[in-house]
Amino acid sequence: MARKSRTQPKQSTDTLKALSKVYKTAIYVRLSAEKDETRDRKTLINQRNLIKNFVDQQMDMEVYDIYMDDEISGTTFDRPEFERMMSDMRAGRINCIVVKDLSRLGRDYIETGNLVERVFPMMNIRFVAITDNYDSSKKDADLMVAVTNIANDLYAKDISKKISSSKQEAMEKGIPTGNVAYGYKVVFNENKVKVMVEDKEAADVVRWIFNEAEKGTLHSVIAAELNAKHILTPAQYKVRHNIEKLEKLRGVKWTVDTISRILKNAVYIGRYVTGKDRVCLYRHEKRHTTNKDEWYVFENHHIALIAKEQFYAVQKNKRKVIKPAKNQTVNMLKGKIICGCCGSSIHIHPEKHAKVYLCTHRKRYGKDSCNCLPVKVDDVYAAVLAVIKEQIQVFVDREMILKEHHNDSRVIRQEQVYTEAVNKCVKEMDRLMELKSGLYADYTEELLDEKEYLQLNREYSQRIEKLKIQADEYRQAASQYESTEKTVAQLKAEMLRFKGKRKLTQEMVDLFVAQVRIYENKNLEIVLNYEDELKKFAELNMEREAG
Repeated sequence: MARKSRTQPKQSTDTLKALSKVYKTAIYVRLSAEKDETRDRKTLINQRNLIKNFVDQQMDMEVYDIYMDDEISGTTFDRPEFERMMSDMRAGRINCIVVKDLSRLGRDYIETGNLVERVFPMMNIRFVAITDNYDSSKKDADLMVAVTNIANDLYAKDISKKISSSKQEAMEKGIPTGNVAYGYKVVFNENKVKVMVEDKEAADVVRWIFNEAEKGTLHSVIAAELNAKHILTPAQYKVRHNIEKLEKLRGVKWTVDTISRILKNAVYIGRYVTGKDRVCLYRHEKRHTTNKDEWYVFENHHIALIAKEQFYAVQKNKRKVIKPAKNQTVNMLKGKIICGCCGSSIHIHPEKHAKVYLCTHRKRYGKDSCNCLPVKVDDVYAAVLAVIKEQIQVFVDREMILKEHHNDSRVIRQEQVYTEAVNKCVKEMDRLMELKSGLYADYTEELLDEKEYLQLNREYSQRIEKLKIQADEYRQAASQYESTEKTVAQLKAEMLRFKGKRKLTQEMVDLFVAQVRIYENKNLEIVLNYEDELKKFAELNMEREAG
């Protein structure tokens, strides 16, 4: 009689999982911000799929959730998805974490070692790094963890140095790094070196903006026309042409600020400036502004879109004054005066006894179409002159007060106050960083328990972050004050030239007047240039006087 073999029916992975202890597993995926790594979405998905396939094959694991941090350095643990995973861990929703390798968890070996060797075990969390062949549920894995984490930390430091060195070399040679200004694109020349060339579609828009500005067209009018023609903003253009990612899109309309930035950018006359700010990838330091003597400036670096003569004419807001024909009145407010009732343009119109400013809409469609009444040109000019003279007098009075205070040795310059505040913040941050760095040693020596360690670490981190924000605010305030002070210093020379003038001139209009609006009952609204700067300067100096 033939012997019959007995075989057990093959059980599915799902059935085996149902019969054993199953870990509620978190899949953690991180794609680095360092440029030597592939940064596209496909790489992130591949990493996720690798881990998920691994988990699906384990009889004692099932996926609770997937946590994905995209383009975030491994030298920081300030990551949105990592924080969400840790929150789920503390809430008991997960008891197992799986990563592709240890470097995905982090490259700061002290913090990573703390998590793997202390925090995870105390929270009864199983930790698996697939390609490092590490599983905390297995014996004799601790030594490998320490060695691998040290290697990852050194790697992060090395990558940071290499990238910094590469960027430094590029800056010294004038090789474009990162995105370039609207109107240009980066290509490789015959020597396979990056160079800036004209991006015709955007360049034509830049030229049109400069041409309009040279004519004296208001920035708001330029922006409005671009929006009306549905011209893509610089941000939209970069997205459309895959220059930047969709997530980085900012703004959907042309604004006065956008126009101003373009008109002030000397890149359009062939000047290339780099090194204005720096960042250290290692330890994930924040980007910071450098001093001007650290900048790299290259003249005639690339093809100019705008002639230097036109560029500097726009900066000075020069407008050609056309000599009027006989019996013709020069409209000194051309391009700057509008109807406050309907928004239409306003032109000079002759009447019996005098020239008047008249709303074009009212003139075309009748008096019932707009409530804006005709106003004598001379009356408008007189009102504008009065406002300008008032502003000059306010400035002169302010200057006299400031001179008195400058002669008072007890008065501390506002810049010094800001500098001292920044130094105080930095000193306190250094103290807290030193205290924080000693926590882990105290923890390993059992001078602190887990709860104390986590609480103190969190408190120190929060205080350091708060101090960083405060220091940045002080730096920004100092920079703003310096910029405003320079602007006002330039205005001073201009203003004093017009002190005592009894007649409005085109030069005064060009310098001082931003816009004039005529409302019903002949009411005027006169908006001056530099009002914000002067107001801010006055506020800052009121603080100085009070101090």
